[in-house]
Amino acid sequence: MLSFIALCALLWIGFHLGAGYMVQRLPLAWIARLPIVGETYGWERGGRIYEPLGVRCWKIHLPDGGDLLEGGFAKRHLKGRDRAYLERFAQETSRAELGHWLTWALALSFFLWTPWWLVLIMVLYGGLINVPFILVQRYNRARIQRVIAGKQERSLASPHQAER
Repeated sequence: MLSFIALCALLWIGFHLGAGYMVQRLPLAWIARLPIVGETYGWERGGRIYEPLGVRCWKIHLPDGGDLLEGGFAKRHLKGRDRAYLERFAQETSRAELGHWLTWALALSFFLWTPWWLVLIMVLYGGLINVPFILVQRYNRARIQRVIAGKQERSLASPHQAER
């Protein structure tokens, strides 16, 4: 039984690394066109919808895998405030969100070799592990897009301050 648990744990590690590797190689323009991960919706209210869940408080305790892979993009802290950097940051949150959705979806592969009740456990486990990361990416993207929109409004009102 212990070897079976170890195998499942190794598979989850492989799912996380494999999904991260795969989405890292996808073009950002392609990811941006995807439904859900490429969009921020009005009901998210610029990220405010996630604040009652305490995202602002607990997101700092989640690891950032963005810089684990070559060419990755660390998202723990903003490293710039210019529009180009903020737009790239928002795009990278879409990439990260897609990776977590993909990792969670890979739990369904347990159907190939385990009983249905174990698949249910794996899908629930996948949700518990990935949903917090998905929420953080959606929260950060909505907030960043709100900042970008504010910068654009200010630049329209005062063109010489466009990059402030």
